[in-house]
Amino acid sequence: MTLRRITSRDRAPSSEEISVIRQTFEEGGIAILPTDTLYGLHAPADNSPAVARIFDAKKRAGSQPLVILCSSIHQVRRLGVQMDQPTARALGELWPAPLTAILRLREPIAATAGLSTAAVRVPDLAWLRELLESTGPLASTSVNLSGERAVYSTDEIPMELLEKVDVLLDGGTLASSASTLVDFTSEPPRVVREGKFLFTQNLWKTMWKSS
Repeated sequence: MTLRRITSRDRAPSSEEISVIRQTFEEGGIAILPTDTLYGLHAPADNSPAVARIFDAKKRAGSQPLVILCSSIHQVRRLGVQMDQPTARALGELWPAPLTAILRLREPIAATAGLSTAAVRVPDLAWLRELLESTGPLASTSVNLSGERAVYSTDEIPMELLEKVDVLLDGGTLASSASTLVDFTSEPPRVVREGKFLFTQNLWKTMWKSS
C-alpha cells in the first residue's frame, strides 16, 4: 500500500485535495485527517470493511464504537438518531463545536459496533463539513494505537499505523483538545468527559434555555 500524503499547513485543503480524499473513501480506503480537536482515523460510518480496517490499524477491539462526524444536525438526523425537541434545539444552536453527543439510534451501523447508540459530532471546521456533505457521515477515532495517547501532530503518528492508511492530510500541529462528551440518553444529560471549561459552561446555559 502506498500512502498518499497531502500537505495543507496554514490553509484549508483545496477542492481538488478534498476530491482525492472523497475518492479514497469511495474506493473503501481510510484516511488520517486533522479535525477541530485532534488527528483522527476516518472511514465512511456505514462501510463495514473500511471500519474494520480502522479497528485493525489501531489494534482496537471491534466491540468499541467509534465517533461519527456529520456535516450538520440534518445529517445527524438522517443517521436515524432519536432526539427530543429540547435536545435537538440545543444541539442545533451549539453545533458546529467540539461537542460529542451520545444519542439513541434506531438501528446500529458499522461505526457503532452493534450498539443502538451513536456518539456524534458536527466539527467546527468548514472544509471538513464540506467533505462530510459529499461523503456522508464518517467514522472517526483518535490516531493512536489502542491504549496510547492521541496525537496533535503528524510527526507523532506511529509508523506501523501509517503503513495501514491510504491518505494522510497533514494540517500541521493542532492547538486544541479532546471534545466535550455528553450522554444525552440519560436524564438529565450527563457529562462523560470534560472538554474546554468555558465551552462546558456554555453547553449547560444552552441546554437550560432550550428546555
